[in-house]
Amino acid sequence: MMKKGVKTWFKINLLSILVGITGGLGAIVFRKMIEFFHYLFFTVILNHITYQVGGVNLGIALLPALGGLVVGPIVNRVAPETKGHGVPEVLEAVTLKEGVIRSRVAAVKILVSSLTIGSGGSVGREGPIAQIGSSVGSVLGQMFSLPESYRRLLVVCGLASGISGTFMAPLGGAVFGIEVIYSGVAAYDIIPVILSSVVGMFVTAEVFGLQPAFLLPVYHMVNPLELLYFVPIGVLFGLIAMTWTRGLYFFEDLFDRVSLPEWLKPSIGGLLTGLLAMFFVGYGIFGTGYEGIDLAIAGELSWKILIVLGVAKFLATGITLGSGSSGGIFAPSLYMGCMFGGALGYFLMALPFASKELYVYAIVGMAALFSGAAKAPLTCIIMLPEMSGNYYLLAPLMMACACSYFVSTVFMEGSIYTLKLKRRGVEVDQTIDPLKLVYVEEIMTPADQVVHVKPDTPLSVVSFMIWETEHTGFPVIDNGRYAGMITLESLSKVPQEKLDELKAEDIMVSGLPPIHPRHTGHYVMETMNREYEILPVLAPGDGDRLLGVVSDADVLKAIQLGKKKMRIFE
Repeated sequence: MMKKGVKTWFKINLLSILVGITGGLGAIVFRKMIEFFHYLFFTVILNHITYQVGGVNLGIALLPALGGLVVGPIVNRVAPETKGHGVPEVLEAVTLKEGVIRSRVAAVKILVSSLTIGSGGSVGREGPIAQIGSSVGSVLGQMFSLPESYRRLLVVCGLASGISGTFMAPLGGAVFGIEVIYSGVAAYDIIPVILSSVVGMFVTAEVFGLQPAFLLPVYHMVNPLELLYFVPIGVLFGLIAMTWTRGLYFFEDLFDRVSLPEWLKPSIGGLLTGLLAMFFVGYGIFGTGYEGIDLAIAGELSWKILIVLGVAKFLATGITLGSGSSGGIFAPSLYMGCMFGGALGYFLMALPFASKELYVYAIVGMAALFSGAAKAPLTCIIMLPEMSGNYYLLAPLMMACACSYFVSTVFMEGSIYTLKLKRRGVEVDQTIDPLKLVYVEEIMTPADQVVHVKPDTPLSVVSFMIWETEHTGFPVIDNGRYAGMITLESLSKVPQEKLDELKAEDIMVSGLPPIHPRHTGHYVMETMNREYEILPVLAPGDGDRLLGVVSDADVLKAIQLGKKKMRIFE
């Protein structure tokens, strides 16, 4: 048994190295494609649509719209899971889908995300490269017919290698995968993740070099009292992180309410982004925004400009992602944190014992904002020093990130990643509940097996059916469309002498909470909440089409099925 375990452990570690290589190559291809599309849009195409008015090039506003016009149909027709910032889909695959990601995801994600960023969409690289690396890990796990637990592990390895290669931060990439995606990881799982992360970085470094993302002076703490200022900074950025998280999904809801074809919305969002960003060319509103971060760190921007740029990035990223384009939220979060942190630094530097280095507040703002939004303090505490080559910043980062995380945890349920899934009825959090591992489609009774009644069915017949079948309710179907539900509770309120006079339509309940096939067993249990024994499963977007029913007995089945899925090693 021990020999078999050692053999398996070596196999997984060798595969993790292979995942690291392929993840690093994916990061190279992704960044090269971004460079290609940036050249195509901002050099080739822009030369043909340039139109100057008052020193502003109106043509540049069209570039993200053109990119969105290409991205929209690809996302909606080929791989809908590539829409948005990517990490929630990885989280869902690891936690709820047994580590399975479709093989086409990596190729499509590289294409649509590089198009979005290259054409000027206000998004980052981390979400796409996380999904790209993860899909590579998943495909390898499926190719070698690995058990579920190892497939999930290779997905995390792929994510870590991609993040590491993109940001030249091997430890940060590994911690990101473990903290955000794979919480509760066993000690022996850490080695494959670290191997993938380190290999991914070195593969990418062969092409792009090992230089850190941000070049900073070496920070030296003059007085330990400096640290006290980073407590209120962390609290403030925890509140800003909550605003950013809710704002992102506000834009998503806004575009969901727009009555336009889904494939067209990214181009509308691109046009709005372009109209906003054309006034800030060279300041990082277009694309990932690193050139704007460099200006802020160098102290070349006034506090007023920093605030304006932070707000502009907030709006541009919300519009880009809310409209359905593809890209990450890590770089935009760093950008906003840098701008707001730098602006705050102008005022704090005048106070006693405060650090007199403006870049310190910018870097701390970057880390604190993302820590609160993603609820990933360790990732930022480790990754920002790696990305800047300045490990003396650890103490300020620890203070601010811890406080930001505390505030967002107290006042906000979920993170910027998990909220996307929660809004779809998919529950994912740090503790795995067996009911959260099971989808309704796995436990429901399909519509073709459901006993139903017509609106004009006498209640005496319905009463006999409940007694005969021992079912707790029946859906009412009118001309093939779902109309409501007859429940045991509603029938029990009818006097015996009225059973022959009344029909199903007279007492059917039409306001039951609808359940969708991709809702989890946990969501069903919370929805029932001892008020219902049976609920209809309806088609998303078509509330009159019955797909099946789910009962409290099905929830019990879900618990058993979920416990089987919770086995970490086979």
